[in-house]
Amino acid sequence: MRIIVIFITSLLLMYGDFLFAEFSPFEISGLTVYTVPKLLLMYILLLSIYVNPSISSFIAIVFGILIDVYSGLVYGVHTFGMVAFVFFMHTAFRVFYKDFVAMAFVVLSLTFLYDAYIYIIYGILGLVNMPVFDYLALRSVPSLIVNALLFVLVFVLTLKSSKVRKNFLSKH
Repeated sequence: MRIIVIFITSLLLMYGDFLFAEFSPFEISGLTVYTVPKLLLMYILLLSIYVNPSISSFIAIVFGILIDVYSGLVYGVHTFGMVAFVFFMHTAFRVFYKDFVAMAFVVLSLTFLYDAYIYIIYGILGLVNMPVFDYLALRSVPSLIVNALLFVLVFVLTLKSSKVRKNFLSKH
């Protein structure tokens, strides 16, 4: 039951990431600003701590493949990145699950680094022509702010979906 709820929640968060792309980019004072939420990635990172790293890795592989197919640029970039960041999150930061501020900082930092990882890979392959300063000022920092605002929602969804099995079994 819990894995079904986690899968459906992941699907909805991936859809939310894609839906948010309809509102980005936008213009501010003549500058084009990009905001790229990483709801699914934040959810998967939190799952590695609150549920199980193997379930989180499975979700990262499945949805990484889906994102790779959807984007169609370079296959495996998102899949490898998500799985690598899940393992990094679980091995290095599993002690922060009791401290909300530290957990938020770690997840948002890893989200920022994941976005930078995608930028670097696409830059090496010549798929992105945005200079580094423009990337930081017009995409990375605005995305980090949006992700920080959306983190609480993702955190609550993670806690709710990680406890579904216990709640379901206790009622029946």
